[in-house]
Amino acid sequence: MNNFRQKGMPATVILTLLFILFLSFPASGQGGFTSIRAAIISTIVIAFSAFVMFMILKTGNISPWRKIFFTTYAVSFAISFVWWTMGDRGHMWLLDQELLYSQAPMCHIVVPMLLLPILFTKEIIFPVAFYKGGGIFMLLIVIVVSIIYGRAFCSWGCFYGGQDELFSSTRKKKVWKIKNLHPFVRYFSFALLAFIILHSFATMSPTYCMWFCPFKATSEFIEVNSFLRVIQTFIFVGLWLGLVIILPLLTKKRIQCGLFCPMGAFLSCTSKINLFNIKIDKNKCNECKRCERVCPTFSMTSEAIVKGKPLITCTKCGTCIDACKEGAISINTLGVPFSSVNHPILEGRDSIGFWRRFIADVWDPKVIFIFGIFSVGTLFAFSFFTNSISRLLNFFLGV
Repeated sequence: MNNFRQKGMPATVILTLLFILFLSFPASGQGGFTSIRAAIISTIVIAFSAFVMFMILKTGNISPWRKIFFTTYAVSFAISFVWWTMGDRGHMWLLDQELLYSQAPMCHIVVPMLLLPILFTKEIIFPVAFYKGGGIFMLLIVIVVSIIYGRAFCSWGCFYGGQDELFSSTRKKKVWKIKNLHPFVRYFSFALLAFIILHSFATMSPTYCMWFCPFKATSEFIEVNSFLRVIQTFIFVGLWLGLVIILPLLTKKRIQCGLFCPMGAFLSCTSKINLFNIKIDKNKCNECKRCERVCPTFSMTSEAIVKGKPLITCTKCGTCIDACKEGAISINTLGVPFSSVNHPILEGRDSIGFWRRFIADVWDPKVIFIFGIFSVGTLFAFSFFTNSISRLLNFFLGV
């Protein structure tokens, strides 16, 4: 039990209640309390998310509880989206007429491909109603989240990343142990990011969505009405099976997110200015390399440990923090010299008063980070949670 990471019960309860209050506002805005049925479903979602928050704070273990939320989020997204396409619409195709009238749902992975066309031509190359269809909202959210949290979104808020997490966590033991990655492989996603940005601008079309996105298998395919689109569909399905299912199952690593996702590379580009970062206290580290072995995105290496921080591909998932028995790894806030394991209020005395402990628990970079990024993730997940629960209740119980 990692006692130096646990939070006291008073702080845990207060923060959880604040989290519940925070979630009540978007729930009300999405009609979560307009009927008894809607209120029950919203309450279930809020209670589940609040329970995860409570357990992270009370136990001090981030990754196990985050995984429960994150993978449930991914399953809820798949149920909600596939049910909508197959059940309500009757097909998973994004029809040509829907492309023509900009009726595609907005996806955050599109954002990097939109920037140059918007900047130089003021055109939106993705078939979404930019102002009415959530395009501008998604663009602003991605920019703000990338500056404050960076690639943490990939482990807390991305509805696609949860699929990768799910399959990489399914097996207890690795079948294929990957020890050393060539730099080209490790940073391939950055090359892919540069390519899709430039190619999208040159062709005025979302290149990644048209050719490389493996998550088409659980969202929408482009209408298959030509031989070229048959090839595209085979690429989508092949990448999904290989990068999201098979390789994560074999390696227990998030292969798609860690090595192939251009959105992850885009978010990594702001790592130097992120408000929150992972730090390694080299005075406490005994170089056991446990963090390197468990890191799901290949962001911990021997060189990173020596430098005292993970690579810029780090998704701040908390796995390394939980694995470190020495308490050498922590979440820090930019400009704040202390972290959750060297808090000045807790130093110098064997026992401290109630209020000092309470303030130390609340004014903790780890707590502030988790409360913020988990709130962002829950906001993204809320509608998928409620929609999937609603559909399952109606299908199995007729209510």
